[in-house]
Amino acid sequence: MEEEGHHHFVFENAYVKVYYVEIPPHDATLPHRHDLPHINLPPPEIGSAPASSSSGSPGGIGVSYLPGNFSHAMTNSTAVAVRNVAVELVRPQGTVRNRCSEALQGQPLGACDKPASADSSRPLHYTLFETDEIVVQYWEIGPNATIAPADAHLSVLVGGMSGITEGVATGEERVLPQAGAVWLLGGSQATLKAGANGGHFIAVAFKDSAPPP
Repeated sequence: MEEEGHHHFVFENAYVKVYYVEIPPHDATLPHRHDLPHINLPPPEIGSAPASSSSGSPGGIGVSYLPGNFSHAMTNSTAVAVRNVAVELVRPQGTVRNRCSEALQGQPLGACDKPASADSSRPLHYTLFETDEIVVQYWEIGPNATIAPADAHLSVLVGGMSGITEGVATGEERVLPQAGAVWLLGGSQATLKAGANGGHFIAVAFKDSAPPP
């Protein structure tokens, strides 16, 4: 994907390569190959956009998983730009299991941990899908709420943000990047804050990222 002009490299580490994808109206990508499995996340809506889990897929904001080893081209036939964030998963993923969302098409849903009723005083979160390597969760938080999405021991990629206004890591406020994807180290005590209308995001936790004891 590095050679396809609509895919803009954001960052990489031992677990992921992250690209911001933007296809202008009535434009198309060049044919390109995806060697690695990857997750497609929606583009960020930084600011005061209202939180909602009713749009898109059962996961809330249209997260999908593709196993890799295929080539394709994408055409935008609409009058508005198409944007998304492509996250390549560097490590083998093993078995993929849908949970609350059909992220892997054609596979049944599994055990869903979405609560039957939401408690407005607590963040809503549930598992969209998982592999042997990752757990992908949807998070929704209330107006002006602050949450620490990074597991105490695992590193987490956060993306698909809507309504998130502030990110703090290691005690310093960080500017949220254009792609809206940030890497939070396990134990970093990083936080995200929602705007006046609340917010939501996707958290991808990496099961083997715990530091040695």
